[in-house]
Amino acid sequence: MEVFGFSASVTKQQLVILNIIAIHICLVEMNFGAYLRVKPTILSHSLGWAVHLDSSFDTTVSIRQLCKEIGLIYSGQIGELKNHYLLQFNPSHSSSIYRDILIDWNATVKLDRKSKETFVSKKLHRRCIKDFILRSDNWLNVKNCDRTTEMIIQSIEKKLHKNSIVVWFSKQVPRQRIKRSLHFKDPQFKEQWHLQNNRQKNMDINVTGVWKLGIIGTGVTVAVVDDGVEWTNPDIFDNYNKEASWDLNDNDGDPMPNSNNNESNQHGTRCAGEIAAVANDVCGVGVAYGAKVSGVKVLDGPMTDSLEASAFNTKLQLNDVYSCSWGPEDDGTTVDGPHYLASKAMMQGIETGRQGYGSIYVVASGNGGANGDNCNYDGYANSPYTVTIGAIDEFGNMPFYAEECAAMLAVTFSSGQGRSRSIVTTDWSKCGGTGCTSQHSGTSAAAPIAAGIIALMLQARPCLTWRDVQYLIAITATKVDVDHAAWYVNAAGLHHSHKHGFGSMNAWRLVSAAKVWPSLPWMTVFTSGDNQVGDAIPMFPDILSVNYTVTADMLESYGLLLLEQVQVKVTLFHPQRGNLLIQLVCPSGTVSVIGAPRPKDNSSQGLDSWPFATVRCWGEEPHGTWQLLLTDTGKGKLQPGELVSWQIVLYGTPLSPNDFRQRLRWVQDATSSNPFESNVSIECPALLHSLPFTPIADKMLKVFCLSGMLLLFLACYESLENIFCYGEEKEEMKKLWLSQRSQIYSCDNTWNSRG
Repeated sequence: MEVFGFSASVTKQQLVILNIIAIHICLVEMNFGAYLRVKPTILSHSLGWAVHLDSSFDTTVSIRQLCKEIGLIYSGQIGELKNHYLLQFNPSHSSSIYRDILIDWNATVKLDRKSKETFVSKKLHRRCIKDFILRSDNWLNVKNCDRTTEMIIQSIEKKLHKNSIVVWFSKQVPRQRIKRSLHFKDPQFKEQWHLQNNRQKNMDINVTGVWKLGIIGTGVTVAVVDDGVEWTNPDIFDNYNKEASWDLNDNDGDPMPNSNNNESNQHGTRCAGEIAAVANDVCGVGVAYGAKVSGVKVLDGPMTDSLEASAFNTKLQLNDVYSCSWGPEDDGTTVDGPHYLASKAMMQGIETGRQGYGSIYVVASGNGGANGDNCNYDGYANSPYTVTIGAIDEFGNMPFYAEECAAMLAVTFSSGQGRSRSIVTTDWSKCGGTGCTSQHSGTSAAAPIAAGIIALMLQARPCLTWRDVQYLIAITATKVDVDHAAWYVNAAGLHHSHKHGFGSMNAWRLVSAAKVWPSLPWMTVFTSGDNQVGDAIPMFPDILSVNYTVTADMLESYGLLLLEQVQVKVTLFHPQRGNLLIQLVCPSGTVSVIGAPRPKDNSSQGLDSWPFATVRCWGEEPHGTWQLLLTDTGKGKLQPGELVSWQIVLYGTPLSPNDFRQRLRWVQDATSSNPFESNVSIECPALLHSLPFTPIADKMLKVFCLSGMLLLFLACYESLENIFCYGEEKEEMKKLWLSQRSQIYSCDNTWNSRG
């Protein structure tokens, strides 16, 4: 007979000692069984079984009894699952298991007790049990004991299976679970510092946390309005939207860049890569690498007003965002912007695009900083219908090429100078291109990053209107370059800088805020009369100041309670336009430089109702006195200029200041926590236009108005004629009526007499 791995040839004294050890272990186990009623024990490096016990038995007694019978220890209830418990094997408290497995093991070697193999197995088994007890905290790492461990498992499961109070049991197996951190195979992802900057803390768009939530731009299409997109590039192909693309230069459906001339037409491909480069093993990834990109080829030839208009409306219901990294020349002398058709097309987009929520136009503020340019002389950048984006470098500073502007909404990252890196993105593979570049630069690189972030916002909340996007950017943007950017906090509590707009776009803050943002009420626009002035513009430090007061009564019918963008249309003469400094002071006292001096602008053409703009009064109240200030910063050798007239246009909403402050609090709460982990959920409103909406043409409106006026005139004429004319005819009609009435009366009397 064998006991505990020893043969019957052992002495009686040895058997007595072994029995004493076994009794001691049993007593320890019994004491531990009483202890389990007080405190469960969780062991690491151990075998464990989840068990479901019959609820008809007393739980405390059942667990204690089960642990004693099987030789396991109690490790607590499993979560909130009633009658489900975790039981674990502890080598120091499992003598009954050892007895059982030794008996089972003994039965397997009865046939040949004298063989060398049996002796080795017996010796190894004895050593394993001893090591299990001595190394109870780490017993699973004891080497060459797999067979012994297997027998322990078999013994335990055999007892669990036979036990009447066990409804179900399962051995707990460690399973691999990995943290869902981002691991891209794209070889240049680590160099895309604008996505994840490991050198400069907080100097990136803070997007990786958004990706981890599954927000990658799914369901959104961004149109790259440029010189074409090399859609066959493997870094773009899988995210290319063919149906939403068009070549306006060649009038076909293929926006492939032209490589038949000496020009470099890789610009659009680079921008497309920034937005939605595929997460694969090529180059890098896009900001919204789950979004689609389309190509609208328009810059490969002469630009006309009609061509621009077509570009802004290309596949209007398929494209959600239009990324435009181009504009008038940044030479510090040009004053230009969208003309009649392009302006109408942009209006059409914000009114009917995205099934009524409005197309979103992202434009670059310009690269004319080195020429002293200002983006308020760019009609695309200062339009109320665009998202104007400037640039900062890797250190959060304003690059040499960037332009200051009161109309700029925000900035994102791009190239700089010195140690600052440029943007890594997809490149075309034609004309010596490698398919990947680390040299994308300028505000051309900044605007597509913003377009990509907006795509993430639209996935998180598809019903954001074009104005919702503007509000969220203004509210959530973060300050950069704090010591040099001359930040100003307006009366609504928003900070703005002429260098950086409302600040740097932060993807996490924007997406979090979008999740809890209720749609805004409609936009309302107040336009003043054309204020004639005719006064000379004095030399600095003297200032020409003209005022216009907007009262609450004037705005009552407009429902304009809160400001968004403000335009000032200025007409003036001046022999050297670039000498002028033009400022606007809001009723709250907020000052905007809407027309900065431009040293290279020697034009004597002046300005003809040019619309300067500012967003620095955003969120403030509109009523009060508006002040326009002009001065000539030249050297006084020229004739003074003249302010001919000016007009103010206030864009706003019926949202009250209190409602706006409440929204600010919602955004603050959302961006300081994780709205995706909360129960906060705001339903999207019904589509503004369930069917495509076609506006009535201006000529048709005029016809309707004239027809209505004509009908009103005829109605008044007929009424007056009936009142003052035809006296004799009316007398005859009266006599006839009386005669007929008397006849009817006499007939009635006759009828009554017959009755």
